[in-house]
Amino acid sequence: MSGKSIKERARNLAIDPNSRYALLQKLILDGSFDSPISSEEVVSRLRDRFGKRWKTNHVQTYMQKFLRADIVQGIKLSGHRGNYWVISSVKREEALRSIGKKKKVREIEEELFSEKLMGRLKKNFGRELEELQGNFGKNGNCTAFLLRKILEKLIIIVITKNGKGHLLEAKNRPGGWIGLKDMIETAAREKLHGVPFLVPKTANEIKGIKFLGDTAAHNPLVDVEMSTILPQMPYVITAYEELAKRL
Repeated sequence: MSGKSIKERARNLAIDPNSRYALLQKLILDGSFDSPISSEEVVSRLRDRFGKRWKTNHVQTYMQKFLRADIVQGIKLSGHRGNYWVISSVKREEALRSIGKKKKVREIEEELFSEKLMGRLKKNFGRELEELQGNFGKNGNCTAFLLRKILEKLIIIVITKNGKGHLLEAKNRPGGWIGLKDMIETAAREKLHGVPFLVPKTANEIKGIKFLGDTAAHNPLVDVEMSTILPQMPYVITAYEELAKRL
């Protein structure tokens, strides 16, 4: 059965419009369950959209009507306390793959936006970090561009702060900068107290995010997907941390 016909069934389900069931019905109809969503996320959406404060066990209770009508299916993962919920037209295998991607994104977000790293970056990167948080896991083009921009700006600020800014100046363009590739190589070559600004292995690995950022900014025929960004993130986070220590 298609998602459209399932939503029609949800629309026609006999539900008291003033009940908690009606709130879940509205979320189903507006597409909130078209991809897997955890009980915690359901609670968050109910609060944001309707100003209602639920507990996760309320989701389990009031979802039963939609489970019995085969409108929504519940998926339980080992190691995860609550359930995930998705419209019943989505195959279980597809739902599990989607949940796995979401879980990976959350793990990376926790590291990327950790209190320690954010504390070091927020003074100079408040706007970029706010935009990155809004796009990470959702919009690949924006994410790739912002990750690249933060890296380039971070190299410029750190190396300039430590008295080596002239090494990043473009000799043939007064007031301009050398390209990011050359910046990365400079950061790997130059040292402060005997330690390079970027460990050479880190510098080599982060060329991937430069490529994706360049693609997002300059290639109108190709979109950058989050699936291609995620494998680059451990190196990006490491580079940010190595540089941020010198701020």
